[in-house]
Amino acid sequence: MFKITRKGFTLIELLVVIAIIAILIGLLLPAVQKVREAAARMKCQNNLKNLGLACHNLEGVRGGLPPSSVQSPAAADMASLKEFQKSGTTGTLAAHYAKHCFLSIILPYIEQGNVLKQAGGGYDLTQDWYAAINRSASGTRIPTFECPSTPFEHSFSTSSLSAAEQTTYGAGWTLPTADYMAVNRSNNRAIIWTTMGLTDPGVSSDAIKGVLASNQFTRLLSVTDGLSNTIMIAEASARPQDWRLGKLANPLAGGASPYMNGAWAHSGNDIAIDGSNAAGATLAVAADVPTACRVNCANQGEVYSFHSGGANICMGDGSVRFMSESVSLKALLTMAARADGNPPSE
Repeated sequence: MFKITRKGFTLIELLVVIAIIAILIGLLLPAVQKVREAAARMKCQNNLKNLGLACHNLEGVRGGLPPSSVQSPAAADMASLKEFQKSGTTGTLAAHYAKHCFLSIILPYIEQGNVLKQAGGGYDLTQDWYAAINRSASGTRIPTFECPSTPFEHSFSTSSLSAAEQTTYGAGWTLPTADYMAVNRSNNRAIIWTTMGLTDPGVSSDAIKGVLASNQFTRLLSVTDGLSNTIMIAEASARPQDWRLGKLANPLAGGASPYMNGAWAHSGNDIAIDGSNAAGATLAVAADVPTACRVNCANQGEVYSFHSGGANICMGDGSVRFMSESVSLKALLTMAARADGNPPSE
């Protein structure tokens, strides 16, 4: 009678199989990550598309694109901002106008009108965004305002603010954040323009303003450089955290910040595209221009995302584009200004 024996895997064979599986996983993982990032990038672009469409829907009703922010308006702008005038005031002083940002103003146009009707009286545009009556709405998370690639939970507590800031905004209040900011102007330092070989468009003129300007409903005809050539909204992700060149700078527990920054309803939700120097600071002197950083340099006031190689932007006509990190400083700054007179490049 024959004896039947069963042969199992030897240790060497087992190690070979494990090594092959590890290699296959190593090959597959980058592909999975790329697919995941592509999906996140597409979702981000769709969010921006919806915001751009909302701005134009509002323009169709009001005859002007929404203000990037409403805060401390000049006397010349007050007449067009009566809907933000505080009750019981004459409307003759800057302090007579409630503080808001474009994201709050366009809520009805992104099918979030329900947020403006929260319990406790709803959202009152004649009171500051952080007023007690507005806290329920301002504390509501809006997915359309969030990029899925951002490594941040999209909320922070006002308890992390300085004592002075807590006196203004209140303590122990959780605020949801946004990754998309209105671009309200380009670099306003003449030396930067002339160093690039361009004519200074006038740092105090409307030429330097963006498609969405502070304290103004912008008429489409004011964008003389062309809506398709001028940036309206851009990513400035992960605020209030401070990110520079892909690294978290001066990290605080839980994404805390000593000053108000990043909340989607915050009236400071607009940025000026200035470009950054090596330290992440605003371009201010001629020596900074040759080595200027343009995109994904610093998220505190510049175009910044967590997409590989660039960031998403929404142009004045509502189209969404991916701006490469290699974009030239000249192209970036001229696209941020609505009437600088320079032809589009790149």
